[in-house]
Amino acid sequence: MSERSEVTYGPVEVLDEVGSTNAELMSRALAGAPHGAALRARVQTAGRGRRTHNWASPEGGLYLSILIKPSVPDRVLPGLPVAFALGVVHALVGIGCAGIKLKWPNDIICTRGKLGGILVELKHSMGEAFAVCGLGLNIRAVPFEPSDPSSLPGAGVEDCLPAGSVDSALDDLAAAVRDAALEAVDAWASAIDAAGVDAEPLTGIIAEYNELLAYRDERVRVSTPDGSISLDGVLVGVDTWGSAQVKLADGAIQAYDAALVSIRPVV
Repeated sequence: MSERSEVTYGPVEVLDEVGSTNAELMSRALAGAPHGAALRARVQTAGRGRRTHNWASPEGGLYLSILIKPSVPDRVLPGLPVAFALGVVHALVGIGCAGIKLKWPNDIICTRGKLGGILVELKHSMGEAFAVCGLGLNIRAVPFEPSDPSSLPGAGVEDCLPAGSVDSALDDLAAAVRDAALEAVDAWASAIDAAGVDAEPLTGIIAEYNELLAYRDERVRVSTPDGSISLDGVLVGVDTWGSAQVKLADGAIQAYDAALVSIRPVV
């Protein structure tokens, strides 16, 4: 693990209200904020998810963004969101959560539904790559009417705890997530460094990711937003470049890019 993982970080800054913690931290990153800087908002008015989806951010949830400056080659940066997601899972398991899985590419789910989502935004400035890694996490389930019957219902961290309640204050949970995420990213960067020219984006983390992968060895539907792809198959796993491997009806295994398709369980 890199020496940077031994750094002790200060408190996570808390804002009463902000449009988006990712947007705010991105502005600070471009102005020179350091690796490990983190913002939490009590309320977000313009929270965002993947593919420009809005993320409801009422008071009581964890809305957190962390600035990460990974010391890895650009070609492996697609692995950063997975390393970050693994860190989030480590933090949740650390407070006693059970049954946590990652829905490809990096939604946080449990047996009762979706707990949260991750949005990682990469930039280059002054020749240096950095990422703002955002997490929106429900502490209590937020009811909503899904537009698609295969969509997961909302769930909360409380649903994953034996006692049914979160003992940690949001400030403590935010710090635990921040620390676990930075540690996971540092461990990933160390594995990348050790692999040298043979490193691929998920080097060092592929086994754990596949172990946590939701719907692995189950029937899933692969689809695009415009409907140009809609087919069923069995999710075999994820490869070292982060592509979902789906076994189709003819036995062929096809790789799919998360930027292009969604995968949901067949209901």
